Amino acid sequence: MAEIMILLLFVLLMALAAALQNRDSRIQALDGGGASRLVEELQRAYPQARNSDDYFKELTRAIEARRQVEAASVERGADNLMADAEVGRQVREAAASSGVKDSEQFVKEVVAASSRGRKGQWPPFFSLSEAGGYFFDSGKATLRPEFDRNLRDEVIPMLAKSVSDYDVDVVEVIGHTDEVPMSGTSNLDGSLIAASVGRTSIAQLRSTDNAGLAMARAVAVVHVLRADPRLRRVSILPLSGAQMIVPVDRVADGTARGDDQRRRRIEIRMRRSTQQASPSMRR
Repeated sequence: MAEIMILLLFVLLMALAAALQNRDSRIQALDGGGASRLVEELQRAYPQARNSDDYFKELTRAIEARRQVEAASVERGADNLMADAEVGRQVREAAASSGVKDSEQFVKEVVAASSRGRKGQWPPFFSLSEAGGYFFDSGKATLRPEFDRNLRDEVIPMLAKSVSDYDVDVVEVIGHTDEVPMSGTSNLDGSLIAASVGRTSIAQLRSTDNAGLAMARAVAVVHVLRADPRLRRVSILPLSGAQMIVPVDRVADGTARGDDQRRRRIEIRMRRSTQQASPSMRR
């Protein structure tokens, strides 16, 4: 059923692009249910989406396969699938459901996103949690040997491919912890930056709180990523989410008790730098 719903999305996107590029095409009704059915299928296919922006984000990811569907459909007579009036109605309803008043502009945006390929899409993020086997030494930032090995053999190749595919130049490494309190003596103010560039051993880092521990662990991962030539062209930044963010993307309410492997994690996210993104933001 999931494959059928996704295929319906692909075919609708193909029809919208065809309507913009060839006003004289005559196409029959695709599904008879209009945009209301599209919204229903989107909600079923992506139950985690919270608003129209989330649904549009999923659509842009789906566009990648549109050209393949379009090429296959042309052989079966795609230009005879729907009447122009029906396409226009669906375009207007889809635009209205997305909060866009100008239906032609809505289609142009969809087609433009398609033409950019992955470089116009949102890159994936990677979550490396203790629940998934990515362990640190207890209360420390030291990478265990298997964690270090998996970073080099599995995670870095995926990051390098995504950097190229999505045209990004910033990698953010975010450390997260659970809410178990810490104690002891911290040396992060004097040692954290030095450890990030290799002047101090990661094993010597000590923290007294979860915010510092999360940052120290992010620095440990950043140190490995920065040393790999496959990521030499990107800026790699350590950040701390501390105990504040619960998977996935929810603010903690402070009621959790005990340890939680899912929350003790490293998240790696990619984006375009502010300088690189600023020209498109001005348009």
